[in-house]
Amino acid sequence: MSDTPKPAPQLAPPGAGIPLLERQVIGLGLRAAARFLSKDRITELFREEAEQAMELARGVDAELGGRRVLLPRFFGIEDSSRHWSIYMTLEHLVIVNSAIAAALPRLYAGREVTGEVRIEEVKPVPEAGPEQLEDLSRVVERYTDLVDKLGNLRAGIALSHPWFGKLSASEWHALAAVHNSVHRRQIQRILRAL
Repeated sequence: MSDTPKPAPQLAPPGAGIPLLERQVIGLGLRAAARFLSKDRITELFREEAEQAMELARGVDAELGGRRVLLPRFFGIEDSSRHWSIYMTLEHLVIVNSAIAAALPRLYAGREVTGEVRIEEVKPVPEAGPEQLEDLSRVVERYTDLVDKLGNLRAGIALSHPWFGKLSASEWHALAAVHNSVHRRQIQRILRAL
């Protein structure tokens, strides 16, 4: 048995995206959820998925939580996101949910969000650690408090997502819940592989 480390896997660059069919299916799902589910129901789903992700992560020690695992690609996951640790996955949720929380009030109020959404800017660092549990818990509380104070989120303007096109505040809110679900499933797969 050799102690030589394995070479890093060759993955598509961050921002390369997910297959077109997946983008279309998820995009339709976001728009349907925003139209047919209440803001409060989407918030419940957002919170449930984030809490499940955190609960799964609490069950591992720091060494395992920081170990990167190469997963087979699954529905909704970008190729460049397949070689993460549990803590990297949590940090990604912190980054994305914080960014969506910052954009929602502006969209709802009809004020432009400056800059474009760039997938490659929301990737975690390999050094992410157990502090991400507390960080995500705080972000989930801030996010849900913020959304509770806004109206139904169907008012306002849209902001383009690089994969799903123009999304309203209510559609970005639905995306936050779906995004938590995708990465909760990623954590489950990482745990099975450890």
